[in-house]
Formats: sequence, structure tokens, C-alpha cells
Amino acid sequence: MFGQAQSIRCPNCNEYISSDSTECRFCSHPIDAEAAQRASDEQDKINSACNDANNVRNLAGAMWVMIALRFVPFIGCFTGIGSIFMFFATLALLIRWEVKYAAVRTSDPDFAVAKRNRLFALGLWIGALVIFFVILGLSVAANM
Repeated sequence: MFGQAQSIRCPNCNEYISSDSTECRFCSHPIDAEAAQRASDEQDKINSACNDANNVRNLAGAMWVMIALRFVPFIGCFTGIGSIFMFFATLALLIRWEVKYAAVRTSDPDFAVAKRNRLFALGLWIGALVIFFVILGLSVAANM
């Protein structure tokens, strides 16, 4: 990215090395420049997937804080709008993550954590969907 050296894993010993290295500093295995660039691009994509999964997990958690604050007198009316916004934003980010990263195949342990974070956010979103239907049902029942 922007001509800067990045960390990649050596194909021989799996240690992190600079992408502009000609050989591994740990095992002296020669590093092909094109392979290093591909590995660097793949690592960038994995890093983006991890960051995006963390963001969607955090947004889903904040959505639940907003849902809980809906039941606090005087501020509930303001947080209701925020929780609805976060509900749809979480859904949009979950869909975006699936479209961009679902096809990525890697053994990187950070990517496995990213997939768990995405599933955690999905679980929080489904829970919020249930709560919204319960609140909607109670509102309709109260107005009858």
C-alpha cells in the first residue's frame, strides 16, 4: 500500500518478515517479489476484515446500550431513534462484511476471530430484531 513495506509471513518458516525482503531473516529462504506483493495484498484484506468485524461487533453492542436506554425515563425517546438507526446500520455492515470477505480462505488466526466477531454481531442483531418485534407487539396491544 503506497509503496510501503508491510509484514508478511515467510512461506518456509511462517515468521513475519518485511514484504520488501529478498530473503527471510530467520531461515534465509529466498522471497519472490511478486509472491511477497500477493501476500501483502492478502494480509491487507485480512486486516480490513478484522477491523470491519470489530466495528460491526462494537456497533451491535452500542445498539444494545441504546435499546437498554430506551427504558430510562426522559432519555428513552432520544435513544429510540438512535437504536433504530444502529439496528439498520448493523445490518448494512453485516451484509457488507459478507459480500467483501465471505470468500476469503486463510488459516490466519486473526481472521477466525473476525468471523467470530461477525457471528457475535449477527447474534446481537437477531436478538434486537426479536426485541423490536416484542416492543412493537406490546405497542399495538396497548393501543387496542
